[in-house]
Amino acid sequence: MSRWKGLGVAAVGALAFVAVKVLPWALGFAGGKYLYQTVAGSSAPKALTSADINAEVEKQDLQIFKAIAQEFPDDYSALIDKITVAARSGSEQEVRAASRVGVAELRRKYAPLLPSAPDSEAAQALSAQLAMLNHLMARQTPATCNNYLRIGPDAVSAPDNDFLVDLDRIGATLFHAFGAAKKSGLPAAVPGDQDWSLVADAFTKSGGTPAEMDAIASANQDFAGLCPAVAKFYAAALSLPGEPGRHIKTAMLYAIAKN
Repeated sequence: MSRWKGLGVAAVGALAFVAVKVLPWALGFAGGKYLYQTVAGSSAPKALTSADINAEVEKQDLQIFKAIAQEFPDDYSALIDKITVAARSGSEQEVRAASRVGVAELRRKYAPLLPSAPDSEAAQALSAQLAMLNHLMARQTPATCNNYLRIGPDAVSAPDNDFLVDLDRIGATLFHAFGAAKKSGLPAAVPGDQDWSLVADAFTKSGGTPAEMDAIASANQDFAGLCPAVAKFYAAALSLPGEPGRHIKTAMLYAIAKN
């Protein structure tokens, strides 16, 4: 089981962080329009204010923006200001880029806090990742699901509303975990060999095979059953109680979010 120490987390980061990188511009319809189309389509873009942009963001009802506003209000205000500057240019591309880059900067800023996240918030964030994989395995081909692990939401050519809801939840739960970590006062969790042995045992008990374990540990994106294997890995981590469970969950989330 020692192969999972470090390698397991590295594999999860390589396979899953793309789902966070694309947020939030892969999300959010308002009357059939994306956020950037709506704000950049203003007849008088130079007159747009931060209040206008904030009102439009609130109309989108995206949980990721709500989470940022709740956990990091000053950062949220600064993000809205950046989007406002971009919107005044009238360029959809600039609005989309400002939104994407702004959220990515916040993710990288707060990812180092994750090892101090409480188990409950870490579990919610990891559960969101698992929910997405379950959604894809139920509605997409195995090749599409595996491709999602490689390139993210672009793998899904015609995303339905449930897919967008799952994607939004991934971002929102991650920022709630950041906020909880900042306030928790808990020591940073660093998984030890025993922690990795426990998750490996849980993985095996749930039906995980040595071939699946090797595929995860080596980030083998050509492995045909990669999505089910990673889903079992997430479920195994979620099944661990107490500090060992917190150590594993927060380490996995940090690997996902830090890039």
